[in-house]
Amino acid sequence: MSPPHDQHAMDALPIVGIGGSVGSLRSLKSFLANLPADTGAVYVIVTHHPKGERSLLPEILGPHASLPVQMVEEGEALAPNRVYVALPDEGWILSRGQLVRSGGTNKRSEASSSTEVDRRAGPPHPIDTLFYSLAEEAGHRALAVVLAGTGSDGTLGVQAIKYQAGMVMVEDPDTAEFGDMPANAIATGQVDYVLTPTEMPATLASYLASQNHRQAALKSNETAISQGLLKKILQQVRNRTGHDFSGYKISTINRRLERRMDLQRIHEPQAYLVYLQDHPEEIDLLFQEFIISVTNFFRDPHAWLSLSEQLPALLKQAAQTGQEFRAWVPGCATGEEAYTLAILIQECIADWEQPPAVRIFATDVDQTAIEKARVGRYPRSISQFMSETFMRRYFSAENDTVRIGREVRDIVVFAEHNVLQDPPFTNLDLITCRNLMIYLERDRQERLLALFRYALRSQGLLLLGPSESLDHQSEAFSVVDKESRIYQVAEGSLPPRLLEMPGPSRRRRSPPYQEADRNPAVGTNDNLTRNVECLLALQFAPPSVIVNDRGEVVYVHGRTGLFLEPASGPARNQLLEMARPGLREPLNQALQKVANGDTDLVSRQVQVLAHGSTEGARLEVQLIRTPKALAGFRLVALHHEPMSEAAKTASETIGPKTDPHRTSNGGTEAEAHLIEKLEALRQEKQIAVKEMQAANQELQSLNEELQSMNEELQSSNEELEAAKEEVESLNQELRSVNAELNIRVDDLTEVNDDLKNLLDSTHLATLFLDEALNIKRFTTPVQKLIAVRSSDIGRPLSELTTKLRYNGLLEDADAVLDNLVTKEIKVQTTTGHWYLLRIQPYRSTRNVIRGVVCTFQDIQIAQGVIRNEAFFRAVVDTVPEPLLVLDAAFRVVSVNDGFYRIFPRTPEEVEGKSLFSLEAGQWDHPELRALLAEVLPQRQAFYDFELSMDLGDAVPTCLRMNGRRLELEADSAMILLSIGIHRLTSKPSESIGRNPSHGSEISSATLTGGTKESGSR
Repeated sequence: MSPPHDQHAMDALPIVGIGGSVGSLRSLKSFLANLPADTGAVYVIVTHHPKGERSLLPEILGPHASLPVQMVEEGEALAPNRVYVALPDEGWILSRGQLVRSGGTNKRSEASSSTEVDRRAGPPHPIDTLFYSLAEEAGHRALAVVLAGTGSDGTLGVQAIKYQAGMVMVEDPDTAEFGDMPANAIATGQVDYVLTPTEMPATLASYLASQNHRQAALKSNETAISQGLLKKILQQVRNRTGHDFSGYKISTINRRLERRMDLQRIHEPQAYLVYLQDHPEEIDLLFQEFIISVTNFFRDPHAWLSLSEQLPALLKQAAQTGQEFRAWVPGCATGEEAYTLAILIQECIADWEQPPAVRIFATDVDQTAIEKARVGRYPRSISQFMSETFMRRYFSAENDTVRIGREVRDIVVFAEHNVLQDPPFTNLDLITCRNLMIYLERDRQERLLALFRYALRSQGLLLLGPSESLDHQSEAFSVVDKESRIYQVAEGSLPPRLLEMPGPSRRRRSPPYQEADRNPAVGTNDNLTRNVECLLALQFAPPSVIVNDRGEVVYVHGRTGLFLEPASGPARNQLLEMARPGLREPLNQALQKVANGDTDLVSRQVQVLAHGSTEGARLEVQLIRTPKALAGFRLVALHHEPMSEAAKTASETIGPKTDPHRTSNGGTEAEAHLIEKLEALRQEKQIAVKEMQAANQELQSLNEELQSMNEELQSSNEELEAAKEEVESLNQELRSVNAELNIRVDDLTEVNDDLKNLLDSTHLATLFLDEALNIKRFTTPVQKLIAVRSSDIGRPLSELTTKLRYNGLLEDADAVLDNLVTKEIKVQTTTGHWYLLRIQPYRSTRNVIRGVVCTFQDIQIAQGVIRNEAFFRAVVDTVPEPLLVLDAAFRVVSVNDGFYRIFPRTPEEVEGKSLFSLEAGQWDHPELRALLAEVLPQRQAFYDFELSMDLGDAVPTCLRMNGRRLELEADSAMILLSIGIHRLTSKPSESIGRNPSHGSEISSATLTGGTKESGSR
């Protein structure tokens, strides 16, 4: 598939970043083996890999995946339904639809102690780098998958993806070979799915299908969520959590709602509302989705650098006036920005002799995030945002995490607080509210800025996020640094009147069916039923309060003023603090009994002091089990039961507000009531004494248990010390083993290089096939014979075309696998070139057959030599005269058929024998020896040398011989000897020869006649 060139198509392309480390190979195989081929997403894999080493992941993962797997090429446009493997060198980031090397751009910076931007000194985190770029480039189309591995790489990246409404999926740590990376990601609270690698693809495909369905609905102009339905959903959240999100921007709310619907694979908003009503726990998850608790240390470092330049003046002013320096960080999430401010302040006042007292208030609506912030423990990967100096000075290592130092934690106070509903902090010198107002509607932004002006002292500073400004309160603040969004209270600006703060919405909640039609006569049957139920509840139900397990009021029904009154001071939501005198103690006891599980219902008579008089009441506290939406809450019902005048007078006599001028109108009844009251008090005292004794016994028992636990802990500590020594010893052994493995890896690499060079130097076409006759490896010359490429590794040989006039390669290879017998075949190409094909089994070092090896040896030249030899042999054998070829030792190398016709001998009797030993030594003539000895070294030839020989005929046979040097190769030569036969009628006395060099006749004896010629001819 070719990469898409349409930018709009790229903008709609989901991109899945997959990160893993040690032990993630098995997870990757399982994930890709179950991944459908048509999800329409891009998959980018980044794993921890030794720098500079070649990765074999594409070759390893390719056979397991239904999608193409390839290495990333820088600048290549991404294509859907394709898996890219990126090496972690220098980090890879997504930029304009392409993967490019970051070249160090992922290094975050911060304000250092010298107020200069300082680059991070921590180890590289390629997975975080990739996830950050996916979040910035792809937004809600970014998906993160964290697989097995050690360390915390990817932890901060998943938070960035969740901040952009992306999806995060991690491997179940219990099934991972190394669960550190998944566990650290889960600890952020930003993970959507925790699954095994086998389960992930189906869930991922379903999520992507839900996204595609929603995108199609938007293109067809279908309204995603109506305003009325949105109000009902937000009301569900408000009823459950007490927080009102109606002031958030509709686009933000819709985007977060759609994401939750995609995660639950619900397409219709109405169906999601029903799901919320049936599954209250989903409301909690939706609440977490709305609040977006994601931040970092030294986020936007330029702004913090600019703020660090303004802090000394504010701190000196506080020191000179003796006031406490007070700062507020609303929307602090998990505390990174609050601690960042604390670090800058500590750096500023470190050398001061009399620094001011510092108090930083950090607030958020997310109680879980606040608890994490109080602990101050973060993943080690925050080092990429922090200088080495800051990490060493303000953090301590704890296993795979780091923790902020106590001197920093002590100056930061974390509290659950809703900046839009709860009263603000006052007399502040600094407020940092970054990236909160961008999610609010314009009227809420104006309200928030007015609130900040009210809370700040004169000359106080306000730090906002990079996308926020003071368009609505330009007269109340002056600009200090526009680029960094730092503002100061304007000179002469008066704080506005504090707007009415509603406090926690739980205390002002109306009945849950408040959205019924105003005219029930024209409403539906459901609306009519709800209105009637509300009327009956108001008319006949006693004043009641719903509280959670912490004693906080979440719902109030009826007029409770006779029994409850708000406590003075900052707005609180604790029921016990609002209880009037006489009700608090029995109410506390009843709540405790229900909480301890002793009973689901507690009922008792109480006397409440209200408005100067004592009122009787029956207190009922009940644990709610149904409906599911209210399961776990407590119902506190207060039944008013008026007391008689005598009882009321008697009660007032011993009450906390006794009036000395009051007299009893019925002494006898009053005395009886007093006796009854005293008896009740005596019984309560006895009960209290028994409870105290029981408590003392429990404390003694607990003390003994604690002592026993202490001894066990000491024993465990000793065992841990011993275990620590064993682990250190084991660690040393592992280091040694690792060093040996590195040496073996180097040796194997060297051997692999030697084998590669050996194969390349032979220039042989070699093809390696596995047991299924799939391509395993091949040398370059094979491509001249078979249409194979590097990407064909793993493909069956049967799918490839060849240039051979030979169709039995597969059958012969299969036969060799069966009988393990090497096979050789001469094959010819379509161009007529000849090769010798040798097929032999591939044996491992353990003598296990792992396939076959096919080699193609070029025999074109050898074939030509054989043909030429046959041709010339036929010519020589046709000549009737005897011909002999002698070597330098005068041994017979070869003779023609004419020799055997004259001399009746067999080849075994002639070839390889000395010429002078043939025919009973008749060839051994001194002059013949002399002539032959001069042929090779002096390059001389001789002609017409005659020799008489007895061949068994009646008369001797005259042999007339010619000899010359026969050149074969540069360093070897032989003698060619031709013989003419003459039959003599009588025995001659002499023979006459001619000397060619002088042209004269020479007379000699028969056995010594002949001529010779110098040089070759």
